[in-house]
This record gives sequence, structure tokens and C-alpha cells, in this order.
Amino acid sequence: MAAHSAALYALAPGRTDMTLFSAGADKVVAEWNLEMGETNPFAIRTERTVYSLLNLDRKFLVIGTLVGGMHVIDLETRQEVRHLKFHDKGIFHMLHLSSTNRVAAACADGSISIWNANDWSLERHLTISGEKLRRLALNSEESLIAIAAGDGKVQLLETNEFKLVMELDAHADGANSVAFMPNGDLFTGGKDAHLCRWNAAEGFQLAEKVPAHNFAIYDIVIPTNGSFIATASRDKTVKIWNPKDLSSPTRLDRAKAGGHLNSVNAAIWLEEERLLATCGDDRSVILWRVS
Repeated sequence: MAAHSAALYALAPGRTDMTLFSAGADKVVAEWNLEMGETNPFAIRTERTVYSLLNLDRKFLVIGTLVGGMHVIDLETRQEVRHLKFHDKGIFHMLHLSSTNRVAAACADGSISIWNANDWSLERHLTISGEKLRRLALNSEESLIAIAAGDGKVQLLETNEFKLVMELDAHADGANSVAFMPNGDLFTGGKDAHLCRWNAAEGFQLAEKVPAHNFAIYDIVIPTNGSFIATASRDKTVKIWNPKDLSSPTRLDRAKAGGHLNSVNAAIWLEEERLLATCGDDRSVILWRVS
């Protein structure tokens, strides 16, 4: 599926179960009808490149841009209700702490901001690193947030006061991606192209490290039941892993699976975790059925 004119960096669930938002360097947020493989007559134009998207209960869409803006869009009226301009650099990732209705945003300036999604007031601003923050992840209890930083470290913060619990020396050249398993184990990926599993029961000790891709891992996504792990990479491939055995992943590439032509930048699980959507520099969104 292709309707954009430049690289794509972000995906989010759409307004209904079988729709999907995509956005990137062409400054347009599009919504896809996944059954038809076409875009819906719904588009939002932004002032700058879009790096991140967050759908809040299908009521609001938060759009994170290259210059640090966070645009809050009412999905019913399609009107912007807030423009949060706190950061000056790109908002690479956002997530929703549903239990407290807060939004966390990871920024290229090395900090995270925590927003009250009831009134969009800024609750906290924390400097995490001197390098870019690429991805955030929450464990299933929403008690821990993991932060992947360009200095190679992954920090674990508790979500009451957002104090540091642990710091992992994860990837020497930079950490790009993080994702929690339902059992609390953490998976990380970095510029070193390695996929690491950290054992929660043993204090997040490194349990496994595998050379997963040829180039940097840009995203790791795990469905809520933990049945699969999907990794997206700059090497133009998507890989599907069995979390119990990381030795034989399924490789989704251009030659054998009709995959992406260029770097794969983001991924998301949809439709009760049976569908995987990916996007990348080739301006396309690809939908995969995983069984």
C-alpha cells in the first residue's frame, strides 16, 4: 500500500479496528482502510515531518513532529484541540500510560516529558541522556517504563515518580528499540543490529544476545499475548521471532516475501495481534498476516 510521497516513520491504530494511521516526511497523516488497501478520505497536514503517532482510545490522535511539536487532534471533529510546544527537537516516540491517563514523549534532545492527558498540562520533564531518545516501552503492569537512548544505554524508570530503577548497558553504538514481554522480560535492539533479551526475574540480567539483522534495528513490537516478536531494520527486512527460541526467525524481505525496498522504520500489531503492519523509507505500508 502506497499513498505517501516520502519516507514513513510512524504508524498507529486508526479510528476503527480495520484502519491504520501512517505518517512521515511528506508531512501528511493518512488513514488506511485495511480491508480495501486504500486510504480513507481522511488526512491531516502538518507543518513538519512526522516522527511519531499516538491514538488515545480512538478519541484523540497525537502527532509528534521534527521540531518538537505535539498536535492533539480530535478524531471526531478532525480539529486540533491543542498544540503542545515544549520541546525544540523531534518527538521520536510517544506512549499512553492508560492507568493514570498520562502521555510520555521521547525527544531527540535526550529528555522525556510527561503530560496529563485530561487537560494536557505538563507534569514532568526529565533529562535522560545527552543523546537522542528513540523508543519507549511499558511493562504490562505499567509499573516500569524503558527508554532506549543513543548512548547505548536503556534506562528503567518506575512510573509513580519516574525515578531511575536500573540502567542497562545494552548496545555500544546506540539503543534504538525496546519492548516488554507479558512476563516482564525486556527485549532491546540497537545500531549494532543485535537483539537482546533481559531476564526480569533475575534483575534484568542479560539472558540472550543474537546478531539479528545486518544493520540497525529500528523497532521491536510484541503482541499482548507475547506469541511473537517482530523486528524492523535498516537492512530492509522484517523478522518474526519465537520468543522461546531466537535461533530461527522468519525473514520477510523483498526477494522472497514481497517486502520493503528500503529501511523499515516502524511496525505495529493489529486485529487481535494477527496482523502486523510495517512502514519505511520506500513510502509504503505493508500488511502481514502472521500465524
